[in-house]
Amino acid sequence: MINWLLIVEPIVALDLISREIIMSVVALAVTEQSEREGTQMKGRRPRLVKAPTKLERAERLREQIANLAEDLINDGYGAFLSPPGPAMLISDQIQDPKTGGWIGHVEEPLGTYIQRVNVNQNFSQRPPFDHVTDPIYKRLIRDFIDGAVMPESKVAALARSTADRKAHSLSEPDIDYSVIDGLQRLYCFCIAMLLVWRRDQLIRDGSLPSDAWEYFKDVVAGTGDARTATEQLLTRLVRYEIFYEIDLGGLLHYMVTFNTGQRRMSLPVQLEIMQRPLIQELEQRAKIPVWHEIQKLPGMQRPKDKFGAAELVLATQAFITNNAQITASTEAERFLNEDQAYLDNVGDINDVVHTLQRIATEIHPLVARIYADDPSRRFLFSSGGTFLQSVVAACGYMRNRNNMKMLDGALDKLKNLLDKSAEDPLNLDDYTRALASITTSRGKAIRRLVYDTFLRFFGGATSELEWLDTASQITGSA
Repeated sequence: MINWLLIVEPIVALDLISREIIMSVVALAVTEQSEREGTQMKGRRPRLVKAPTKLERAERLREQIANLAEDLINDGYGAFLSPPGPAMLISDQIQDPKTGGWIGHVEEPLGTYIQRVNVNQNFSQRPPFDHVTDPIYKRLIRDFIDGAVMPESKVAALARSTADRKAHSLSEPDIDYSVIDGLQRLYCFCIAMLLVWRRDQLIRDGSLPSDAWEYFKDVVAGTGDARTATEQLLTRLVRYEIFYEIDLGGLLHYMVTFNTGQRRMSLPVQLEIMQRPLIQELEQRAKIPVWHEIQKLPGMQRPKDKFGAAELVLATQAFITNNAQITASTEAERFLNEDQAYLDNVGDINDVVHTLQRIATEIHPLVARIYADDPSRRFLFSSGGTFLQSVVAACGYMRNRNNMKMLDGALDKLKNLLDKSAEDPLNLDDYTRALASITTSRGKAIRRLVYDTFLRFFGGATSELEWLDTASQITGSA
């Protein structure tokens, strides 16, 4: 390495002009050598930033969409994002004799629409797509930015404060707006807004892949500067049909009707939509950690320590009827064919909330601690519906045949069993062997196995969970 100090020191004796010339040459030489040494240094590589996974990118994009209106207001676009007032019809409404509801048409700026039907508060007919990589939705986003008119979406107005959720007038306060048909368009509208507003910054924050930006960048550039283009997009008029004076059953009817040409709505999502008030009771009052299928993103796995919302719905019906053989399809069909609101059939909803709360927040944590080293047993109550549903059905029998005091005593007995120092207090080794002995009608037989075994234990016929004895009675083997 050259010692530049030996060269620079004698320069001070020269005249000013000569010193400046020589110092310029020295500076250039230092720069060239530093660049050579930088390329020749061994053991150092440029630091690579790990690209976000598909799920991470989807979560970041969804978070930006959920907070879009608030973030735009914070960036100075508040004049274009006034809080939505009552939806104003632009034509006479008509009545649907099937649901008794009313249908009208609304036209309002996009800045109002994305606040009225915020993605974060909406039911999801289907899991969200990866819109910025899907060829159809990419085209829709690009065309919308370029000025294309989109087909009308369909939106339901639901009252928050009434049991039947019916909004009898669009001027009522405290209305929830749920997208019946057009959720994917709403995602695309919001992504278009983000593209026009934030542009290639979306790549740097990991919410947009670079090849997707290459697809959009020309049409985005054609909108002019970001601020003017964002303001213009916020004032773009969108139209939608609005449905009101309908209950949750009517909402589901329209969702199924308008999505018949697409992938069928899953049964868990149907149950979540139909029984939303019940799920809120269990989540908010009972403090049960709930997994919502309607919030699932592509690539997202269900956390094993959370209870599926649809499974809690089935467990509730199993408790009410003390029937372990409830299925998602029969429960969805039952709701659609009944005129009464769901909670009208529950009787004392407090018993349901109390029982599921004890199982989810008292029994389940004990099981998770005792079987901490065995994931297949640790999440026995939360990871699958069969076991939970059957135990809750047995609880329902104790409550319906006796009373809640007797049921609480039975749950205390189960807690005491778990509090013992035994390595396997639930006898799950025997449970595994009992499952292996069931070879026909396994789903129905397993539900009966769990139901009967717990019922015998709760009722005092056994002091432990006698899985093998119950299995022998079911299969008829010795």
